[in-house]
Amino acid sequence: MAMIGLFGLTDRLLHRSLDGLAMRQRVTAHNIANVDTPGYKRYRLDFESTLKAAVSNGSSPKIAGRTTHPRHIPINLHGDLLERPFDLTRSTDTAMRNDGNNVDIEAEMAQITKDQVLYNALADVARRRYALLRDAVTEGRS
Repeated sequence: MAMIGLFGLTDRLLHRSLDGLAMRQRVTAHNIANVDTPGYKRYRLDFESTLKAAVSNGSSPKIAGRTTHPRHIPINLHGDLLERPFDLTRSTDTAMRNDGNNVDIEAEMAQITKDQVLYNALADVARRRYALLRDAVTEGRS
């Protein structure tokens, strides 16, 4: 993540969005794997609100400073808002079936498909941005 932070806010948001989508796919896959488990309550990962809160905080997120000596002055004591962990919640208030399981397989499959499409699109945007940086550094020479 240190190298991503050097390129700016857009690249850092792309990186964290890809992380969030990958995590949510793992959570959704876990829900799908437990579709037949009696009493299982589905998990939900919300990374969009975390990223939105970091960006709409009134100022752009800052790279957290690191001190290497006890006499150094600490920088950005509040840390980097883009590095906050994503919110993983468990839905316990609903039940889809009589056995207490609340996993809706159709909704989970739709979510995993939506996340895959979004992940592919963001990965393509990231690839193109790094290709532009590579071209700028090499002055268009391969």
